[in-house]
Amino acid sequence: MNLQLDPNNYEACPSYNEWLDEQYSEQSGGTLDILGYQPRPSFVLFTMSPDTYEAAFSDFTQQREEVIKESVCNQFPSPIAYYFYRFENGYENELQRLHFLRDTWESVIDILHALAVAECRHRNIPVADPLKFKDLFTDSVAKRLENIERITNQLSAAGVSPSVTKISPTTTLAAMKVLNQSRNAFSHSAAQSEAQARSWINDAYVDVVEVLADLDGLEGLQIVRYLSQVDGTTLRCEIFKGHSSTRTIQNIQISHQQMLDSAKYFRQGQMLVIADGLIFGLRPMICFREDGVGHTTRLCIFRKTRGEAPDRRLEFEIIGEAIRHEEDRNNFATELNELRSLFGLGVE
Repeated sequence: MNLQLDPNNYEACPSYNEWLDEQYSEQSGGTLDILGYQPRPSFVLFTMSPDTYEAAFSDFTQQREEVIKESVCNQFPSPIAYYFYRFENGYENELQRLHFLRDTWESVIDILHALAVAECRHRNIPVADPLKFKDLFTDSVAKRLENIERITNQLSAAGVSPSVTKISPTTTLAAMKVLNQSRNAFSHSAAQSEAQARSWINDAYVDVVEVLADLDGLEGLQIVRYLSQVDGTTLRCEIFKGHSSTRTIQNIQISHQQMLDSAKYFRQGQMLVIADGLIFGLRPMICFREDGVGHTTRLCIFRKTRGEAPDRRLEFEIIGEAIRHEEDRNNFATELNELRSLFGLGVE
């Protein structure tokens, strides 16, 4: 997935050509014009000075990487932003840094998976084989990627344009599946040394950055905790964007149609996602936990099911804390039964 130039193909890296054109425009204050003929500066450079064209590529990739990292740390949903920021700026050693890269990767998949499940539940479209209800509650990263693909395929077959595919196109999702299988950094094998951890990071880093670049639509995804309503079309919500854990509460304006379509989610305890002009409920895949004094809210990402009836529980990973948290499965009965109904199953 790494960007590459081809000395025989000008179109090999369109984003680089656009960057070169922008550089020329900024430096010259206008477009290249030769007696009314306006060739692209990048094409002129590619044709007339291929060595210069190639030499400037490293400047482009470095600048682009910094822009991507800034975007992820400040604009992406909090779980992704938090772990990527720690990977870049908050690690004590290479082994810990590897864990943060792995957590970043899994958080990307967690968010896409939660969005896919939430939209499936919201649209109330029956789900057919090969997807099973139990598949939604897997602790396998590979299985969650497969779930995303199967849910979007079934939504598309029902005539729905899934929100996930507008963020993660089919080609990106396919590339993620390949990378998840082929990179040691994404496995749950433990690196045996600092040197091995560094090697695994180097092997996967560029691919992770390229996936994050492809998923720039996550900038527009809003994960929020519903608090109250100022009026019928103004929600008061806690916002989970960027790496900071500082509590941020804002008013969010919604349309009358959004209010009608998603009114059932507007109550205390609900985690919402606003995507592509639609509002879905994220439970049971994402919930929250407040600290003892109410100063900080931590997102909790579903990890696995535990126990047997009548003591059945859902286990969550608390973002930013190295601990797991369990909730009584009955606390999510409404959401679970709505999902079960999509598979033709009765209530629990």
